[in-house]
Amino acid sequence: MPNIEYLHIKVPINDQFWSIVPRLNRLRSLIVSSHGDTFHSQVQTLLDRAPHLHALTINQDKSLPLEMSLFKYSNASVHELSLDKCQHYFNEEECNLLSRSSLGVQCEVLFIRVDNRECIINLVKNMVSLRILIIVWNDEKNSKDLRLTNINDEYRNRKTQISNQLVQWLKDHLPWT
Repeated sequence: MPNIEYLHIKVPINDQFWSIVPRLNRLRSLIVSSHGDTFHSQVQTLLDRAPHLHALTINQDKSLPLEMSLFKYSNASVHELSLDKCQHYFNEEECNLLSRSSLGVQCEVLFIRVDNRECIINLVKNMVSLRILIIVWNDEKNSKDLRLTNINDEYRNRKTQISNQLVQWLKDHLPWT
């Protein structure tokens, strides 16, 4: 099995896995499910054995708190990080930790859920390699407004209005480069 390019694995990893798949030299995309601090060393071992890994996705149940080990992983070849499946909205402090982490510094493409608009600014300003940012934004005020509207043209119009407001806010708060 030395030709594995895509791997979706749930931790904990069974010890037999390493005897079946000792190397992951061709692995380009890795999805880790049921992530948790107790499995940090197993995930880091996967990353260490995948020198050509390009994309890393972390899936985590909503019931679990965000694990700090997420900010400690390293792999020099990962440039795409997908955290939007964590079922967690990152706050400003967590966005700061991510942007300063090894994976955050080299990240070019980021999928993430954020608590507020300031988190977006934080990520854009601090992640120097970032080229593409895809966010799910937890805006409670506007989410409530959307739930109150009917599921019809009024809903779509309100959603478009909120998106336009966010774009204008970002234009006002981000430098032109």
